[in-house]
Amino acid sequence: MTPSLLLWNDKYEHAPSSIENDARVFPLTFKLEPIVDLSTSHRYGFEVLTHFPRKINSENYFRQLSLPRQQSLFYQQIANIMRFRPEYAYSLNLPMKAFLDWASFHWASTVFPPNLVIEIQDAVTFLSLSTAQRTVVYKTIQHIEALGTPIWMDDANEELLIAFIEANWQLSGIKLDKNTFWTLSKKPGRLQQTIQWGQAIANRMIVEGIETQKHKEIALQAGAELGQGYLWPAIHPVQ
Repeated sequence: MTPSLLLWNDKYEHAPSSIENDARVFPLTFKLEPIVDLSTSHRYGFEVLTHFPRKINSENYFRQLSLPRQQSLFYQQIANIMRFRPEYAYSLNLPMKAFLDWASFHWASTVFPPNLVIEIQDAVTFLSLSTAQRTVVYKTIQHIEALGTPIWMDDANEELLIAFIEANWQLSGIKLDKNTFWTLSKKPGRLQQTIQWGQAIANRMIVEGIETQKHKEIALQAGAELGQGYLWPAIHPVQ
């Protein structure tokens, strides 16, 4: 199905922080945020995100969402991906805890589409994992990637990149946190170094938070391959 333009975006930083439990059901739809090749301006793919009513803070919602509910939503999103245009990659978010018990989380009867990318949404959780837990997560990542599904780490910053390097992790992609990019965009040398750290552990370096043409140029000059941000408006697939 060909997506149609989305008229407004639902990322509200100052939305109410309190939210009810899983029993509170919303009429959820999905939006697609373009991921763009910085050198060609061609679309590489899309991040598939849940589209909430205006009053809902999406980050708070997912922070309190139970793992079974996240599991259900994840496989609902996979079903949607199978209806989208196949020439693009589509990334879905999962929390670190899903990888800690992948045998329970994964529906063995579901075959992942070849254009699926999984993003670990809570990268900072890495810092609080024990050595044994890190081993479990990394073995799961290697298993999933060996079956053909790339794993990206979302919201990475300088501290996390150094920690990943020290842990000798290798991933398919690293997404640089938007706030980190905005800060380092004023420090070209440091931004370039940070992107090089990401490239040392991942095949693709994606910069989030690109809102202007200048942002795009800065990220490209620093060595990033892909970008995501409000410079490229979100779109809404026909449900």
